[in-house]
Amino acid sequence: MAQRQYTSTPPTENSSSGGGKAKPNQFTMGQTGGKSKGGKSGLIFGLHPFAIFASLTLLGSGYMMIVKPFLQWNGEQKDKGSEEEGKTAKDQAKYSDEEIAAFPFEKKTVVFVLGGPGSGKGTNSAKLVEDFGFVHLSAGDLLREEQKRPVSQYGELIAHYIREGLIVPHEITIGLLRNAMMDHPQCNRFLIDGFPRNLVQAKAFEDTVCKAKKVLYFECPEGILLERLLDRGKTSGRSDDNIESIKKRFKTYVNDSKPVIDAFDAEGKVITISCQGTMDAVYKNTHDQMSKFFKEIGQEPKPFKA
Repeated sequence: MAQRQYTSTPPTENSSSGGGKAKPNQFTMGQTGGKSKGGKSGLIFGLHPFAIFASLTLLGSGYMMIVKPFLQWNGEQKDKGSEEEGKTAKDQAKYSDEEIAAFPFEKKTVVFVLGGPGSGKGTNSAKLVEDFGFVHLSAGDLLREEQKRPVSQYGELIAHYIREGLIVPHEITIGLLRNAMMDHPQCNRFLIDGFPRNLVQAKAFEDTVCKAKKVLYFECPEGILLERLLDRGKTSGRSDDNIESIKKRFKTYVNDSKPVIDAFDAEGKVITISCQGTMDAVYKNTHDQMSKFFKEIGQEPKPFKA
């Protein structure tokens, strides 16, 4: 009996009879590798549908994990850039170099008002404004206003210096004072309160703006100053009216500001006013001294108003 010969491929159901279909299995999913109806391959772009599904899933995950966050970040950077451009545009110099050069600073009468923190500089300056026609510029107030200005590029820097009782860089303070003077072109008298705080500020102001005609120095013992500041701190809301900042301000005043008074005194420019006594008595002395000063420089104590 002859033995049955098998080919290398085992027979499958209906494979020996013509026109039979191969039994589907879990790998072919009904596709035989031949051409389906219409002559198209059973695979999509030469890939199994499961492979395509897996690839799309991975692509979707990649988009969510990498592409989408990048697009969001890129959008935020563009928005941030636009904000910075807007901020820069808004925070440009208030006056041009040409306007600054043309302003007659040298024709203005500038009086510096100095003294320890709490010595009454602001209180007496407000009265001098009424009696002598000054514009009162408080360096501290200008710095605090600049600190709060939304588009200021110096806000955080100023806040740090004020909180630590340190002297703000003179370029910032002088720029604010210069702009404030130019805001009042018709005024010829300026009281600059709380400035200069050191010799560097004094020299820079006189080199770039104008020379001070006089210095009002309110002299007061440290013990009285401390008592006044602590009392003021109850209602002022100022970040530097606390015991730690006050001590730092006293130290800064002694180390840096007192030498300024000594330097101006050597030039014969200092008017010393004692702060010990009633407010009325202190101001009367201040008023009398300023009246004498204006007569010395040939000006009417009370400016003429048309």
